[in-house]
Amino acid sequence: MTQREALPPCCHALSPGRKVSSQPKFASELTKFGVSTKRDGVQRLASDLSAARAALQLEGIPVTSVFQSADDISSYSQKLVAYLALVKGFTESAAAGPNDAVLQASVAATDATADTSLRQPLVEAADAQHEATDCSGCLNFCRWQDALTGQTVYARSARQETAHVLLAAGTLMMMEARDKVDAILTERLSELSETQLKVAYQLLLHAAGVLEACLESMNVAPRAIGAEFADLGAKTATEGDAQVVADESGPAPDDDTMAKWREEQRQAEQAALSKAAPDTITMTKGNTAKPAVSGAVEDLAMLKRVPDLADGRFPQLLAWIALAEAQELVVLRGVTQCQTIAARLLPYSTSTTAERIRLYCAYKEPYYQATSTYFQGAACMVKEDARNCVQAVANLKKAAALFEGVVPLEKSYEAKMATDKDEKARVALLAAVFLRSQQIISRDLDIVSHRNDSVYYEPVN
Repeated sequence: MTQREALPPCCHALSPGRKVSSQPKFASELTKFGVSTKRDGVQRLASDLSAARAALQLEGIPVTSVFQSADDISSYSQKLVAYLALVKGFTESAAAGPNDAVLQASVAATDATADTSLRQPLVEAADAQHEATDCSGCLNFCRWQDALTGQTVYARSARQETAHVLLAAGTLMMMEARDKVDAILTERLSELSETQLKVAYQLLLHAAGVLEACLESMNVAPRAIGAEFADLGAKTATEGDAQVVADESGPAPDDDTMAKWREEQRQAEQAALSKAAPDTITMTKGNTAKPAVSGAVEDLAMLKRVPDLADGRFPQLLAWIALAEAQELVVLRGVTQCQTIAARLLPYSTSTTAERIRLYCAYKEPYYQATSTYFQGAACMVKEDARNCVQAVANLKKAAALFEGVVPLEKSYEAKMATDKDEKARVALLAAVFLRSQQIISRDLDIVSHRNDSVYYEPVN
């Protein structure tokens, strides 16, 4: 007798959207902020930033896989930390202390002829200021493509660049995991590549961690699945009270702040395209540095106007999805604790990427419920007695009924994938795996129904 084929998980991995960037021109952009006596140090810093950024491969979809083994994941994580450490230097306080100078660590001792020269910052700050200042605004020229809308946005500070980079790295890991999961699904389960399965699993876990780091960089606390106020559209009591107070005090200047942000984006784009203005070695006093506390608040407030970073909703949703997909892989079945991800609706419903994510979540939730019920019935099948046989029939009938409800949702997701030229080739694979799941549930239901009708004659409720 041929052994029954186990129900394979529909581990179809989500395409989170493209979060890519053009390679910043660190050398030319940072020169105009540099202190003239430290020109060599500024150039070295720009070179280090360019090399560290290029190593992350965020300028487009990589031609070859970035992650071939688990060691590649660790190596990439170290590269990410190295780049972010350089970026963080722009946010460090540049007060009078000898160890607080911005970017001082990037200058070798051989560049100076005196101890006092070593203590000078590479980037000129306002003089005679005792309050802590930083140079986060100097890193204001990095251009990104928004993952949800496809629009071009600029990171206007080092803090904003940190959030953009972490989101981009997280989506890159999810895209790489997606490709590996697709390769796994094309193989027979008996011939499954354990190495690729482990790499995909580790990628998804690392992606979730990087995305949570993105949230923390924006001072947004990561939320646990199933926690109170886990719905991304909900507000906590404190947030709600604050909103009421704001409403009572007068209308919020939403139009003014959006107009200001659009104007800043327009000016940044014009500055990037303009080549007529010569670079200056020094800048006007007071333009580089700003109070560190107020600067951080302003930088993070700007991120609320970037669609894929607004309120941390998109990174949080992707972190949840990455964990759900990792759970699918590690247990090789679709029963996870992330059944509620379909409720995390993104507010940008007109975006193609957001709509695809919404449809993915909408079909995954009932899919998890159906497969969970199936496995309860499958567990009863192996126990050859009347009570478990009739329980298996009941569970498998319920699973089949639940799966019928999943079909139109899955078809809607397939239809949305088919409209994307990059996703169209994956539709046939998803449809085949999903159909096979239906066939196995129907087959097992026929087996236990026949067993009960011919051996046990037990009524099924």
